[in-house]
Amino acid sequence: MSHVAMLARLLIGGLVVSAALPTFADEVPGRRYLNQVFDDHVRTGDIVFAERVNDASGQLEKLTLRVFEPKADKEAKRPLVIITPGGAFMQHEDFWMDDVGADLARTGYVVAINRYRLSKDINSPATFSNALAKAFSDQKSAIRYFVKDAGGKNRFRIDPEKIFIGGHSAGAITSMYVAYLDSNDKVPELTTQSLQKYGGLDGEGEKLPFAIRGVINLSGLVADLGMIEKGEPPLISIHGDRDQIVVMGSTDTGLHGSVPIHEHASKVGLVSELHIIRDAEHNDPADTRLCPECIPLAKRFMFNELQGK
Repeated sequence: MSHVAMLARLLIGGLVVSAALPTFADEVPGRRYLNQVFDDHVRTGDIVFAERVNDASGQLEKLTLRVFEPKADKEAKRPLVIITPGGAFMQHEDFWMDDVGADLARTGYVVAINRYRLSKDINSPATFSNALAKAFSDQKSAIRYFVKDAGGKNRFRIDPEKIFIGGHSAGAITSMYVAYLDSNDKVPELTTQSLQKYGGLDGEGEKLPFAIRGVINLSGLVADLGMIEKGEPPLISIHGDRDQIVVMGSTDTGLHGSVPIHEHASKVGLVSELHIIRDAEHNDPADTRLCPECIPLAKRFMFNELQGK
């Protein structure tokens, strides 16, 4: 079985449920970007950030995102967190990870949860590479949408030099490829060909200046460890030790979960954190009820990066 076919089998698992873990929180009050400093947030849905043809349907699709902001916030320039949910590149619901968006917004971040073009299957190397390339291009388009806004109407008041990206499962895979894949990396020719169909490494649209300050990997994996290099954006990986959909370790088909990702990153000198959550299953790190300690870990990671620590 190819590593892509194995990935398809691992990812197509639906939602899993496990018992909630003990509550974890950073108890120091009043520090924006680390603790809750706003009582409420504002959610704005159905924002169209791009229109793209999906080869799965042959139709032009309006790609939407929903934005979470701290209510009554006066800050002029705010860090942006772009979150791409999972779903095996084949599913998406417009409430997935909303609890994460709300939590981070009440901590002071602007959060965008983006849709991407879905695929019918990822059962072969070609269909998987195509699905990843579409999601890759669409996350780049989501980033571009906010960077262009910051240089124009400035509706969302984000700081283009303080952008974090991340996601769960397929969204984590997408985010790591967006953050770490560059023209110097050696990847399979099929990956390169698939990306070229959707604008290459810059995605479909103009190239704009921005800085990725960090990457959040929740239950994700990569097939190309070598693309992760020193000097690239810092990484935090959070993975459940009972994850049977995307395993923490490496498979004999060439897939690498959060443990080998962290080990490789540390070996090459990239700033990397790894948090293994005891008794947690695949979806738990993306659910604030099932893993109440997971998002505080991500907040601490982002806070430290913003503070230059």
